Amino acid sequence: MTAVAKQWWWRAGIPVLGLVVAVAVGWRLSSEVTVLVVLCAWVPLTAWCLFAPRTRAALPVAVGLLALIATVRWVLPGQPGDRTLSIAWSVLMWYTLPGGLALLVAAWRSKDGPRWLRATATVAAAVALAIGCCGGASLLLFDEPGVPSSAELFPLPAGMDAVSATGPDGANGCDRTGHSCWSYYRVTGAPDESAAALTERLWRHLRENKGWNTDSCQPVGRFGRLTSPVLCVTVMSDPAVPGIGVELSMTDLEPSPA
Repeated sequence: MTAVAKQWWWRAGIPVLGLVVAVAVGWRLSSEVTVLVVLCAWVPLTAWCLFAPRTRAALPVAVGLLALIATVRWVLPGQPGDRTLSIAWSVLMWYTLPGGLALLVAAWRSKDGPRWLRATATVAAAVALAIGCCGGASLLLFDEPGVPSSAELFPLPAGMDAVSATGPDGANGCDRTGHSCWSYYRVTGAPDESAAALTERLWRHLRENKGWNTDSCQPVGRFGRLTSPVLCVTVMSDPAVPGIGVELSMTDLEPSPA
């Protein structure tokens, strides 16, 4: 491999491959999570490839950061809650730290290269570290569950349609305390499909495509939070209204004693 080819692979090939991996692991969850994967996992890799000094460790570190992006597939496997922005953020923000730390150490230990490159690498590393550290602080300061992502329900199977609506708990959003959030949809099926049949078809979709089991509420992991929220899906029907109502809700309040 020529020197020019090596330079291209180092400066462009690995970042492009990393972007492909980041989009691949994030897009199956939601477009919002994809943006987070790119911001928290791919940007540090790209900063390393652009500003890291030319040392023997440069390529192994880049490959390690590239492999780190792929681990999103296992840390966020697509279970209930993984697609919700607040849950994904609590995990992905830590992905900024390895690349940021590696770049900061390399920039200050290396004596090669112009001073402007070391300064730029330091700024890039500081931004990456700030995302992770400030993100961790925000989890402790703003301990709210967040509105469940629409990706916990959509896309629906063929023959089902849904529109956002005002549910029994009010307009979509959070209550005044910020500890309970929800979104509500009216789901319709075939013109002659009963509410019971539509409900069964919807639950089959949730089990097979969204990771739900037979329970309508499941605890979801949130790294760094003081409380662990519970994500619920509630299906309800009203004979006076076509179709069924589906509410996605998340709360971090302790259940009332029986």
